[in-house]
Amino acid sequence: DVYKRQRMDSGDLLKQKHREKLPICNIPFNACVARPVVGKEKLNNPKAKEALDKEWGRLRQIPTWDEDGVREWSEVQKLPGQQHVGAVFDICVEKNSELDINNPSRKYKGRVVFQGNKVFDQNWDVAMFNEMSSCPATMQAAKAADAYGLLPGHMVQQADAEQAYTQSFLGGTPTWVRLPKDHWPAKWRDQGWKDPVVPLIRALYGHPDAGGYWEKHCEKHLFAQGFTPVKEWRSCYWHERLKLFLVVYVDDFRMAGPEANLAEGWDLIRSGVKMGDIENVGLYLGCKHKMYDAVSPYSGAPVRVMEYDCEEFLASCIEVYKNCLLYTSPSPRDRG
Repeated sequence: DVYKRQRMDSGDLLKQKHREKLPICNIPFNACVARPVVGKEKLNNPKAKEALDKEWGRLRQIPTWDEDGVREWSEVQKLPGQQHVGAVFDICVEKNSELDINNPSRKYKGRVVFQGNKVFDQNWDVAMFNEMSSCPATMQAAKAADAYGLLPGHMVQQADAEQAYTQSFLGGTPTWVRLPKDHWPAKWRDQGWKDPVVPLIRALYGHPDAGGYWEKHCEKHLFAQGFTPVKEWRSCYWHERLKLFLVVYVDDFRMAGPEANLAEGWDLIRSGVKMGDIENVGLYLGCKHKMYDAVSPYSGAPVRVMEYDCEEFLASCIEVYKNCLLYTSPSPRDRG
């Protein structure tokens, strides 16, 4: 009887209806998409080359690594204690490629990154890391900031941290990096280096712990300026005196609150974090945010509206789909 009852219970479970985890509804989803620029386009496109050269120059100016501390890796392996080594390479993308070709928001972005999936220690064993966790804000947090910014007398503004990760120092095990040969300083070639490595100073993108060090650096400054963390909502902060709600998504800062207090809030952040231009709500994570006044169709009362527009991105998706329809794969018989 017990066995039969267990079989019946299991059967009842199998007959349960599917639980919709993502129900169909009119909730807008932001689209974080950038077009990869690779191969010949990366080498021959003047705008792509300019973006990459700019990135290499900025990282050297910080400096992100110490080229004066160059050593042969065979020498570093003999140093006491743990040592890590990895490679540095560059990538290029076209941001907002779905926009019109003349749109100023459509631009090439170069990144020089650490190859975090291929890091070894002095014994050529796979490197172990501190696994410092970072947790960017959620999309729900951004929507909460939008709702708060729609209140009377409030506004939503945003800004980017300039080369966010490299504003923080890299801690933990000493890490050395190999630079691509086409980016070696000229004197290295003259000096006959074979396998040169340089100390990595800053938390470069791609390093497994880079996000954790940047978040730690950012939070330390925000706390010193009077921002307090929102309980159970990582990377979200509240400033009690200024009544400002701040959302940090990696290097994207989004702040809402009384319009008269926003300038002071940004000044507090900028006192310890290098920021780009402050602007009113607009393009954020690939989605256009449009804020305007309207009349409620239900009550007739004046209201403020936040509209999320991904039309241009959707149009680019349709074009990709249409191009896929034009391509027909040859059948096995046609291939011979």
